[in-house]
Amino acid sequence: MEKGTLEGLLGDNYNNIPTRTLVLYILFLALAIGISANDLFLGRIDQLILSVPISVMLAIAIITDRKVAHVPPLLILIMMIALLLVVISSAFKDQHYLIDIASSMLTGVCLMLMGQVVVYTMLHSSPEKQQDNKLFIYSAGFSIGMTVLLIMFVAESVYYHFQEYSGFELWNMTMYVIYAIIGAAITAALSELGLDRVVINSGINRSLEVYSDSVYSNELAREEALKIITSGESEKLEFKSTITTNIQTGENDKRMEKAVLKSIVAFLNTTGGILMIGVSDDGSIYGVDEKEFDNRDKMNLHLTHMISSKIGDEFFPYISFRVIDMEDGKAIIRVDCSKCKKPVFLKDGKTEEFYVRSGPSSVMLTGSNLVNYVNNKSKKSRQSVVRGLISDHEE
Repeated sequence: MEKGTLEGLLGDNYNNIPTRTLVLYILFLALAIGISANDLFLGRIDQLILSVPISVMLAIAIITDRKVAHVPPLLILIMMIALLLVVISSAFKDQHYLIDIASSMLTGVCLMLMGQVVVYTMLHSSPEKQQDNKLFIYSAGFSIGMTVLLIMFVAESVYYHFQEYSGFELWNMTMYVIYAIIGAAITAALSELGLDRVVINSGINRSLEVYSDSVYSNELAREEALKIITSGESEKLEFKSTITTNIQTGENDKRMEKAVLKSIVAFLNTTGGILMIGVSDDGSIYGVDEKEFDNRDKMNLHLTHMISSKIGDEFFPYISFRVIDMEDGKAIIRVDCSKCKKPVFLKDGKTEEFYVRSGPSSVMLTGSNLVNYVNNKSKKSRQSVVRGLISDHEE
């Protein structure tokens, strides 16, 4: 296959943000910009220092998602909801002191979530830091939030001083800061207890990570799949006939599952790619072994469990899959994999295996070859490591 054929069929965005999540981000960005403009017009410095950074974060998520870093969509959704609650509660805080307290605490929640988004982004940009103590990680997020709060306090004090606003009281502002700190601390404590992992692994977040049938019809998916299959196997495309069934014996075979997972890991470690399950090596539609499961949901759940147990939950943001109905009652599974900057390993019993793509094959690297591959930053140097390993095997 000629290099670049698959990219030509799919364009540059074949594994970017799912359409409905992208639309949601764009709506949030428009709303955040609108809030920022309103805050600027009304001189609401406290809310302005919330809405502007969130607008920037949303813009970055839209432009660079998965290319530089990846933030769970549900975390962004919760952060945006917190901002809206701050805006709404601040409009009624003069009616009751409890609303005023709630508004201040919600500001703290929003600040902590902003800090977590920044830290989460930094961890994906520098995966080696994921081994740090959890307390340090959430302390960093808290510190970022408190830094923004300090800027907010100083900016509002200076603004009202120059405006000679008689209604500004330092005591009220101090209490506002204290309650905001409490709100941020509660959010940090809940995160430390595992709430952020619940968010990341929730069904809502995963539904925002994958493509929706409502915006990406089966007919379009089938047409695109056929075009991709026609292009043939390559460094970014591989075919597997089944998930669990050995087509020669007709029985379940764990080696089939490992072959699927091996391809996924190799794509994650190289430049990303597509795995088509239910397609023979020659490109004919064999059909995924759906009859081995009680129903389609059980099949999807089985594949999800395979990825979770053998690769890891933290890599779900880089993997999306969907079942596509083909002709003659057959179905295939398309698995889209994005490049992951962190090395990804396949757990096989007590051992962990590292795979990369070399042409249409997945190659396992061990020992010095693995060290050299991971340490080499350039694509050319990494390819030379893989070619050297293949040459050694051939000899």
